[in-house]
Amino acid sequence: MVALPMPPESLRVAVGPFCDPGLFARSGEEMAAEIISLCGLAPDARVLDLGCGCGRLSRALAGYLGSHGRYHGIDVAPELIDWCKWRLEPVLPSFHFSLADVHVPDFNPHGVIAATEYRFPFAADTFDLAIVSSLFTHMLPNEIAHYMAELSRVLKPRGRCFMSVLLFDEGAEVAVANGATIFDFRHPIGPCLTFDRDRPREGVACRDAWFFQLIDSQGLHIDVVKPGNWRRVRSYEIAQDYVVAHKL
Repeated sequence: MVALPMPPESLRVAVGPFCDPGLFARSGEEMAAEIISLCGLAPDARVLDLGCGCGRLSRALAGYLGSHGRYHGIDVAPELIDWCKWRLEPVLPSFHFSLADVHVPDFNPHGVIAATEYRFPFAADTFDLAIVSSLFTHMLPNEIAHYMAELSRVLKPRGRCFMSVLLFDEGAEVAVANGATIFDFRHPIGPCLTFDRDRPREGVACRDAWFFQLIDSQGLHIDVVKPGNWRRVRSYEIAQDYVVAHKL
């Protein structure tokens, strides 16, 4: 396969600490490997990537999904989707990208749809896998609950959902109290917490009991919970918690 375009630094840093293009590529490759392993992803799978950004995961999955596989990336940031459509779609015929015109103050302030009203533009039972990578870490509880219902709707029976989240459990509570983590989650917002009272979407952690109950309430069964290192590493370059669930 030909070398895929690398997004410019201005787009990479919009989705993470990726000034270094090598780190951007490695981060995508490492997460794609985790997804393939934890979810048993088949090369001919239909994949939905919510919050696809500027192609961090799509670039990595392009070398794995076969000619019968399909990938659809969605994001709320017009400039990120525009780049993917311009640079990746022409060289990846099975990959498609679309804008979710959802109102998000920092990424799509002119969006016309509330996150709690957004309906994923796909029929029920469409996807073998849905990826939600560091999206719930920037959403409010009622928005997360709505997206979880939509995820359940568009997944096929036995289809899996891979979610990278920040679970606020007993270990996280101790880490915040001791300053072992850079994420100072001290401000409750319903069943979640944020480290920025004025701009809560800057970083959101979900109380683990609430998040697990939410998954269960939407007809999903948890298969894997893999803790990340964010509770003990004082850096933005950390691993979040991974949760894998399948639709009953």
